[in-house]
Amino acid sequence: MPFSLGPQEVGAVKAGVAVAATALLATGLVLDRPGRRGAAARARDVALAGLALVGLAGWWNFFQFHYPGFAHASETFHYYLGAKYFPELGYTGLYECVAVADAQAGLEPQALRRPLRDLVRNELTTTDAILADPARCTARFSTERWGEFRHDVDFLRALVPARKWLLFQQDHGYNATPAWSLLGHALTRAAPVSAAQLRLLWALDPLLLLGLWAAAAWAFGWRPAAVAAIYWGTNPFSPYGWTGGAILRLDWLAAGVLGVALLRRERPAAGGALLALAAALRIFPGALAVGVGLGALGRMLRERRVALSPAERRFAAGALLGLAVLGAVSSAVFGGPGVWREFAERSRVQLATPLANHVGLVTLLSYDPQRRSAVARDASLPDPMQRWKEARRARFAERRVLFGALVAGFSVLLACAAGGAPLWVGAALGAALVPVALELTGYYWSLLLVTGLLAARTPSIGVALCGFTAAAWGASELWHWTDQIHVAWSALGVVFAVACAGLVLRARGVTPE
Repeated sequence: MPFSLGPQEVGAVKAGVAVAATALLATGLVLDRPGRRGAAARARDVALAGLALVGLAGWWNFFQFHYPGFAHASETFHYYLGAKYFPELGYTGLYECVAVADAQAGLEPQALRRPLRDLVRNELTTTDAILADPARCTARFSTERWGEFRHDVDFLRALVPARKWLLFQQDHGYNATPAWSLLGHALTRAAPVSAAQLRLLWALDPLLLLGLWAAAAWAFGWRPAAVAAIYWGTNPFSPYGWTGGAILRLDWLAAGVLGVALLRRERPAAGGALLALAAALRIFPGALAVGVGLGALGRMLRERRVALSPAERRFAAGALLGLAVLGAVSSAVFGGPGVWREFAERSRVQLATPLANHVGLVTLLSYDPQRRSAVARDASLPDPMQRWKEARRARFAERRVLFGALVAGFSVLLACAAGGAPLWVGAALGAALVPVALELTGYYWSLLLVTGLLAARTPSIGVALCGFTAAAWGASELWHWTDQIHVAWSALGVVFAVACAGLVLRARGVTPE
């Protein structure tokens, strides 16, 4: 693939792969019969494998990464400093303490002019208060640790242009769970930051991705893994630009896929433990476990008997044990269970702040075309998007009851589809809960690759997943403002989620009562 490809050309190739995969898989539905491959089966297999390989390369932007550069500077800044100094900084001290470190490094004029985000209120403010009283920050550290912090800040600052460094302080902070912080802290605290240390840390996600795809092929076969790979590598929601080249930003995804793979291989306790790990690392992958729970509920309703099956009991035991261990260890290391309360409070603040790159049913219901960002943005305000955010909150408040009813209805559909099916089917369908029940930044929709593994049982889902990806690229061409594009993606994601559960239900010959 020529290195002259730019972002637009890369996007065009990804869209083309998604369209071609949709057509190829749809052709397979017509030609193949249960237990028998149809005409041109070998040629179609070669084409599918080729599209999957191109798709996988597409996630890496055909090895042009960040046009150029492998590493993600902002993600490295947040997750390296946030994890290493989590005992001192917690969830709200990062930007303030960086400003103090900058001032002490002789950059006080630049630090004084700097807008930064107040991570307590999640609003833009200035450095005036913290630079007038730097002890508010330095008192959190021992003398030795403050020296280490200043060294690491100096090193990371030197890696990026001055303007980019200032923009880092206006992002949304360090928001990893205490369980992730436990691992991140152990990895980063071993030595002062260096180029060699960062290269090792940046290599972790690629290694996890190798394990992820090996587990998918091991448990489901190469064809369903190829369908999942095409979605993962070509979708416009979660490209490399968001989290590629960062520090352990895909560990939750690897844990989730491995957990579903272990369920497929009938190892429910280990699968439950891995899904618990995925949830502890990022919370929302807990939707996979919820899918298993809804499947168990659907089975009990069909059988009119309230009792967990042996496999369900082993799954629950593995999941609960995993959560208990991770919760206890992270609490012990970071000063008690209060660290999880702090995380919950930080998450509450984050979730209450609408973002233009949010996706999901909440985003769809919150949209007001009369108050879209193109109209509501006001550059005269400290936060130009403030009025847009207020309009989004007000709109959703009017539709909160509708949202609850739609989530409940979809949960019933999912329970009917997964009830009585193997546990892995419920887990994979649980990923479809994400567009319906949760509002997340778009790159977390990479989890939907798990639905592609359902093609092992319901081939039509492969067509739906690749078609969803192709349609999302089409929506990107129809709208130009970020919030409008993400609203369109949200609508497509909800439609896909319903189609996914409906196709599994239809393939089982069951209709909801």
